[in-house]
Amino acid sequence: MKKLAICCLVMALAALFVPVSQAAPRCITFTNFCDRIEFDTTNVGGVEGTVFFGSWDWECASDPTSSIIGNGGTKFKVGTRPIYVGTDYAFAYSAGFTFKKAGLLFDLYGTNGPSAFAFQLAQPWTQASGSCGFARTHSNGKARLTAR
Repeated sequence: MKKLAICCLVMALAALFVPVSQAAPRCITFTNFCDRIEFDTTNVGGVEGTVFFGSWDWECASDPTSSIIGNGGTKFKVGTRPIYVGTDYAFAYSAGFTFKKAGLLFDLYGTNGPSAFAFQLAQPWTQASGSCGFARTHSNGKARLTAR
């Protein structure tokens, strides 16, 4: 619960410092999976430059419980520790995405500390302007990214 609260605080603080003209949510849809990510980017300066932040509906439940944060550029790199909907329980693995803009492919890695492994490699994704509409139920009959 503490980790979720910290993630939410980071997201809230980031949102406070995003200029209104820059705030423009976008939606990532995974071609072969039911998951979606709603995100935005902002320039924070410093070494990081552009920050990528948002929410991942990792259970395909129209309830994005996992906050994501990472960096932008020619590749978006983001990480999170997903939380199960309606609970304080975290998924067994931390997750890290790399989204390649050229070719629109992504990799999803997991780690439990001492080891890392690939959940998905070189999978297609699309991006659209605007919200993912998480309030709407979506059931496209596809598996979740983390289903094994």
